[in-house]
Amino acid sequence: ALSGQCGFMAANMYAKSIFGEDALANLSIEKPLNKPDAPVVGHIRIRAKSQGMALSLGDKINSAQKLVQPKVVQAA
Repeated sequence: ALSGQCGFMAANMYAKSIFGEDALANLSIEKPLNKPDAPVVGHIRIRAKSQGMALSLGDKINSAQKLVQPKVVQAA
């Protein structure tokens, strides 16, 4: 993807809270190469030993996604 054209990306992210709890986020996103105005779509799976940690991280991701407003394209 770094040296050519690619329409998808997958990443694993690790975080540790100040209380020592571990969390893993699996990220998978894609964007069609033939549609430059298409939105980026994908999935995020959060894994943690405690449900509270996973829910808290999910809430933070959800609120960050709401800050970004989608670009509105009007047809001529």
